[in-house]
Amino acid sequence: MAGLTPVTGPAWWNERRYGVYLHANIATVASFSPIGERADRYWSHLGSDPLPAVAPHPSPMAEVLAYHRDRWAHVGHYDDFLPFLSYHRFDADEYVDLVLAAGMTTLVHVAKHRDGFCWWNAPSTERTSVHHGPHRDVLGELAAASRRNQIAFGTSYSLFDWSDPHCPDPWFVDEIVHPQVLDLVERYGVELLLGEGHTGRGDDVWRTTELIERLHDRAEAQGLELAIDDGWQSLDGNVTTIRHTPPSDIRTLPWQLRRSLGPSPSFNRAERAEHRLSTGALLDLLTEVIAKGGNLLIDIGPGVDGSIGELEQRPLRAVGAWVNDHLDIIHGSHPFDQWGDAQVRYTVVGDELVALDLAAGAEVVLAGLTPDRYIVSAVEADDGGALHWEQHRTGVTISRIDRSPAGLAGVYRIGVRPAAEAIRLFDENDPAPIPLAPLLVGAVPGAVVQLRDGVYAGPVDIPPGVTLRGMGWDRTTVLGAASTAVVLGRGSRLANVHVTGFPAYHAAAVLVTGAGAAVAGCRIDGLLLAEADDVTVSAVIGSGVAVIGERSTIERCALKGHHAEPGVGAAGPPADAGFDIGIHVTGGSGHRITRNEIVAHRSAIRADDVSASTITENRIEARWWGVHLVGCDHVEVADNQVQHTMRAVDVEGGNGSVVTGNWVADGDSGALVEFGATDTSVIDNHIERCRIGVLVWDAPTTRLGPNTFVDLHEEEPCVHGPDTDPDA
Repeated sequence: MAGLTPVTGPAWWNERRYGVYLHANIATVASFSPIGERADRYWSHLGSDPLPAVAPHPSPMAEVLAYHRDRWAHVGHYDDFLPFLSYHRFDADEYVDLVLAAGMTTLVHVAKHRDGFCWWNAPSTERTSVHHGPHRDVLGELAAASRRNQIAFGTSYSLFDWSDPHCPDPWFVDEIVHPQVLDLVERYGVELLLGEGHTGRGDDVWRTTELIERLHDRAEAQGLELAIDDGWQSLDGNVTTIRHTPPSDIRTLPWQLRRSLGPSPSFNRAERAEHRLSTGALLDLLTEVIAKGGNLLIDIGPGVDGSIGELEQRPLRAVGAWVNDHLDIIHGSHPFDQWGDAQVRYTVVGDELVALDLAAGAEVVLAGLTPDRYIVSAVEADDGGALHWEQHRTGVTISRIDRSPAGLAGVYRIGVRPAAEAIRLFDENDPAPIPLAPLLVGAVPGAVVQLRDGVYAGPVDIPPGVTLRGMGWDRTTVLGAASTAVVLGRGSRLANVHVTGFPAYHAAAVLVTGAGAAVAGCRIDGLLLAEADDVTVSAVIGSGVAVIGERSTIERCALKGHHAEPGVGAAGPPADAGFDIGIHVTGGSGHRITRNEIVAHRSAIRADDVSASTITENRIEARWWGVHLVGCDHVEVADNQVQHTMRAVDVEGGNGSVVTGNWVADGDSGALVEFGATDTSVIDNHIERCRIGVLVWDAPTTRLGPNTFVDLHEEEPCVHGPDTDPDA
């Protein structure tokens, strides 16, 4: 069984598929961010250094201001943290022991973070771990320990430097960046080099093409093959790095996924075990990445003393026990022609197909192995257990006779060969899409243009008062092009179609320009943008809805975001193109946002300069914001369910808004009222398993009524500031 073989540069790349990235910087001293944010950007979150790199992130963050006031008020400058960066429990051999116990074969440590602090005796600077803090060559010790244990050693290096005013001048590039990066490869035999902080300017500023060529020369002189990722936006990087979420299917060019155990890649003292990947979730992620042809790097953060905590070690060691029993599957396999599904993963080891049953159940269905494509001749369990298997029209069913498989996942080795190719009796090519625009020629107000099952080609303008209706979004498809697929005029309506084929989130897939228009019962792969009054969006499946106008109604929609996928954004490409918003309403009054389900965005619902509107009965799970009101007046946020979201409700500025009756769980804060908000009421909310209940910062006229707090992390459910006295 040949499978698919990824194209790769270094010969070792497909043999070292799983590793750890140790993420530390000066902010490791504070090791704090609200749950859901990055602790390594602590100083930026204080608002002391407004940086383009953190533009999409909340800055300054009231949560960090409050934490700093209470614990680090004596630290007025970032480098004042350095004397506390002791690393007195740092032991390179203990790190390597953890890597080996986790079944990993690669160890990466940050060489220079964006704060400019170097973790080795770097040339052209004394702002290093040798001169400050640990007073040790951390990289040197790790490189030596890795080499003793046949572990591939890697580093990451940030081109951008927040601390140096000369960055990114040509002098800075010539005298600082290039010599330091070359030194890493020459001195420590780095095999994997990750780039950070190109800020979108690439080769014209940093001259990375020239640098990478020199790096490969230095590595070759030492008999090493160097893998360089695309973090410096150079075509010469031979590895693509993807953050947080694996791609949707197999990739045949070399790639790796970087994902932290918790929301923060560096250590965050606010996170608990429930905020980190469980053993099962980590194995799920690892096997998905392997099945799709990638390598996995797990970010973890040492503490200020240089030790790695039990919460980080526990899932790594638990999964490692399984990995070390199946090293050929993780480090010696390549993809099959399909990766599997949520329960079963496929990979090829030698000439053998391996199926991994993540449910470890007594019965498993291998849905991809249908007899029209494959002939299965044998199925054996890795643990030697007795089983019965049968191939049928929908795949292969495996039934365990004696017991469920031992361990975290069932492992089955399958003898399989391709089935004979079927004789084609007719042309199976899909018919060409039907041009849609001619079907609406001559349509008058009140007319209904009914589409049948099939595929139709846009773009199309729906005339005023006309309804364009399909047979259902699963039956009628409208294909977009390079521009907006469907434009709705005054009083027009789009219903029961699937708008797709759109090139992903850089403009509107559906655009509403006429007042009183409506979109209902559709699936939209892209942004729905309404620039009109009295628009209704109902029962839409999609990624994002944006409204500029008066009196919009957005109800019963199911919206899923892309906050983990680089390069997309539901409301157009802001500073960080991954910053997507589920529902974004700008200006106007009388808006009603109700009974929507919104998941996986960075901000679920955002309202800017909105007045006299309601946001009610929505179910939300987002990264940073559930409901974010910016400069809004008299908006009611009521009876929403918000889970696993950093800030459930954030009232920033504005006047007279009410936050009431919301149920919040497993986030950082239930409600945040901040930066000039006046006369906000936070009443009768139920907030549980969050770090804090309510944070009021620079909003002295906030009214806190009776709220219910259950199992909060902090002793005080309500925090006030910037004054320590809530009555001040």
